Amino acid sequence: MNSVLQLAGRITIGLLLVSALGCGGSRPSDTTNDLPRVVASIFPIADLASVLGGDDVQVDVLLAPGASPATFELTPGQLRLLRAADVYLSIGAGLDTWVGASGREEAEVVVLTEGLELIAAGDHEHDGNPHVWLDPVLVRDHLLPRITLALQAVAPAARERIERRRASLADSLSILEAEITRALEPLHNRAFLASHPAWTYFAHRFDLTELGTVHESPGSEPSPRALASLIDKARAAGVTVVFAEPQFGEAAAYALADELGGSVFVLDPLGGRHIPGRDSYFALMRYNTAQLVAGLGSPE
Repeated sequence: MNSVLQLAGRITIGLLLVSALGCGGSRPSDTTNDLPRVVASIFPIADLASVLGGDDVQVDVLLAPGASPATFELTPGQLRLLRAADVYLSIGAGLDTWVGASGREEAEVVVLTEGLELIAAGDHEHDGNPHVWLDPVLVRDHLLPRITLALQAVAPAARERIERRRASLADSLSILEAEITRALEPLHNRAFLASHPAWTYFAHRFDLTELGTVHESPGSEPSPRALASLIDKARAAGVTVVFAEPQFGEAAAYALADELGGSVFVLDPLGGRHIPGRDSYFALMRYNTAQLVAGLGSPE
């Protein structure tokens, strides 16, 4: 139990360091043109909207690369951006409640998880697990049609072009699902530990097992009892790999992996426009697939 208490202390220190670094917002792009303005709360949705909209809309994203939605606060510049927007694309389910803080009630707000039966989240998240964009099938069948309708509403002259892009993007998402399935299929070890429950939908789609998470929800600290239970569960299943996330830092994951005699790999649920290898939705999903293959395929 002493080792578990020491582990809890190291994780707490890591969380304090992450909080001290703070989270800056992304800089809005030039809004001087006359194109319809679309604002998305997170990068993966902004990238999909950019592909759909092409040259017919202008798309901005609020959350900066590496920032956590749980601690993000809108800057004055981002408030102005939101107030000038024609449509907001929000994930909902408690992930990006700050999107509705702009004070402009007449803009269209599209909550992409509305109508979806969400997977239950931890005790601290009562709206369901919001990380639906990490399942390409849910993106293709639910998110993509909603984003399409939102863009067509603000750019009616481009309706047919947007529909053609939607059809092409849907085909690409089907290909992506098949590609990820093929990459993960040979894995014998299919259980993993993660920083927080971002990968639940991905795991369900691709027959992986999210054995447990260090944090039930962003900002929550694991108790010594919870850590001891997680360590016991991991040892019983022979799991030694822990997947960290840039938005949380890696201190907690390394401390847990050290306790298990294992290793750490980094998954990224959010990516960003200027992050090499994670600067589009498709690149992000392929990056995470490669990390899972490297981690779960590594020798025990």
